[in-house]
Amino acid sequence: MTQLQELLSTRDSVSSAELMQQLRTGLQHTTAASGTGAATHQLLLDYFKLDARASDASFASAFKKYPDTAQALLALCATHQLSILHGLMQSLMNGPAKPQGAFKRGLQAQAAAQANKPGVVAALQGFASAAFASPGHEVEIELSLAWGGLEDCLLDRVAEHAAVIDFAWGPAERKKRQQAQAVQLALTQRSASELLRAFLSDGAPQVLAQPSEWDMAHAGAPADEVPIAVHHVAMSAPLPESWRTHLAAYPSAAQLLAVYEHCNGIALFCTHPHDLRSAGFVFLPTHQWDEARAEMLDWLSSVDFQDDPDSLPAWVRSAIAFGKIPGDASYWILPIEGPFAGQVLLSNEDVSAESSRYANFDSLVATLRLFPQDILGSGGYVSYMSADHPHALYPVGYESPSVCQN
Repeated sequence: MTQLQELLSTRDSVSSAELMQQLRTGLQHTTAASGTGAATHQLLLDYFKLDARASDASFASAFKKYPDTAQALLALCATHQLSILHGLMQSLMNGPAKPQGAFKRGLQAQAAAQANKPGVVAALQGFASAAFASPGHEVEIELSLAWGGLEDCLLDRVAEHAAVIDFAWGPAERKKRQQAQAVQLALTQRSASELLRAFLSDGAPQVLAQPSEWDMAHAGAPADEVPIAVHHVAMSAPLPESWRTHLAAYPSAAQLLAVYEHCNGIALFCTHPHDLRSAGFVFLPTHQWDEARAEMLDWLSSVDFQDDPDSLPAWVRSAIAFGKIPGDASYWILPIEGPFAGQVLLSNEDVSAESSRYANFDSLVATLRLFPQDILGSGGYVSYMSADHPHALYPVGYESPSVCQN
């Protein structure tokens, strides 16, 4: 199996947009080595140029700058009977712009459904005044909503030549795979419980932090890594027998139980040792789990599943809400039954998306030990201020005399 075939094998679980981003970073810049897939390879290269222009400016501008590519994409739409997308593209390319009206009708229906909420209606009306300022504006929005259908067609075309198109994993994916190997190696050498408790013996631990990429690129922020002194605080309560019995009844909770047998709650990366709200990540003690689950379910029912709270899956209702990044409304949860049993999810993002962050609890713990920035960076809620830096600093690594990693 080629690397491209491996990438496409994930289509059932990975969004088309994410797959296209992987293609964008891994596709070679010339088609010479793609054999019978050279034409499709070139179409992808041309598409990425047009798509980048559309993102930076507008679809109309992109079609004007790359007319041959636009015509090739029109033909692809026709072949796959994407009549709405075909019509929207053609109206922008040839004029006059002719929106389908589906987006406007949907927005009007949403406003009608929220008629008893003046603030929501006012916000929708404000958005509509800009979105529907002209037929061209409306077509641009409708195209952006329908564009994923074209990407699906491109992926179908790529799949036909995946054995020969010249593709290699991009830097981000290579790094991700190297980190996954390091996590698995760490777990062969020490248990997750040992890895977690090792934080408590770290001397002079520091989070390494940097300004955001935007601040470095646009505000002149220096790229230097700034050490932020942190503390790790274990909670002393023993694991209650009731929770031990409950978790032991579910094989999917075995890894979580093994850790909590030795450590019933720990606050990691605290900037103030006596203020656990300053933590970067908290493994909640068991006496907080019920309240955490109630808050998690309330949020999901009120936001993600507000249209039909009863559709919230049963496996979410029984999940263990064991972790939290202070300041984030999400909880890190471990379902004990259902399709994600034993996996780790970030509640407000992964439940509705039907995806998971980590295949098991041990992998989460090992990632926190080796690459904590990958978890602390979730949602952008963990940041630091320094007297010497006017910009907010975000975690990019961790160091102490006993841990060497970035």
